[in-house]
Amino acid sequence: MKTDEVLPAIRSALAKILVNTLGMKRSDVARVLGVTSQAVSQYVRGRRASSTDYLEKDEKVSALLKDFAKKVAVRGQPIRQTELLDLAYEISTLLRATGVVRTTDEEKRELALRILRGRLQAEHEAAELFMSEAIKSSDDLVRLLFRQIASDSIRHADIIMAVISVVERGISHYVLPDSGRLRQLLTLEEQSHGQDLKKIKELIDNHVVKILIDSVDADEAKHDMILQTLIGLGERS
Repeated sequence: MKTDEVLPAIRSALAKILVNTLGMKRSDVARVLGVTSQAVSQYVRGRRASSTDYLEKDEKVSALLKDFAKKVAVRGQPIRQTELLDLAYEISTLLRATGVVRTTDEEKRELALRILRGRLQAEHEAAELFMSEAIKSSDDLVRLLFRQIASDSIRHADIIMAVISVVERGISHYVLPDSGRLRQLLTLEEQSHGQDLKKIKELIDNHVVKILIDSVDADEAKHDMILQTLIGLGERS
């Protein structure tokens, strides 16, 4: 069985758990799964999709499905395709050890691209949402926070588009700057945030200012991590 073939069985298993164990109405289950009520009835009766026996027999997979179903029931919102694909990947990883599922390189590539494209759409939607909220906000600092989130989402989308391009073209190599130059950049980056902004949080009694300071510190820590990781890659190559 291939990874893609697990998806119908996962929908069927989730429908059974949501209806039989968690007591959700079939119409609500149909809404969160993105299928018809008739399909849910067929899932529950075992008349649609492949057998779910191999999912239910594996304790780890069964526990994963139940935990996912509980989160879906509490949230009450439709399951995003990316969520379902992530779940399918986790389950496939668990089942791969038993030989039930096998994944080819092409399947891995296609799964990665589907997940990336789903995330790309989510980042674009988040950017639009928070930019809209920034425009509506009457507080300068809150507006700045929302604009920062929107900018981050736009940057994330750019990153994901670049990754999609690399995956589509099958590129696996990369060219790093000289390790000495990377260490130089790391030193300069550390010097640039030599002034400890944490002191500001003690001096200024404004919770939104503290959130902004924390976001700056988080970015600086991320920059250090990126440069240190690049240095490590350069030393191993």
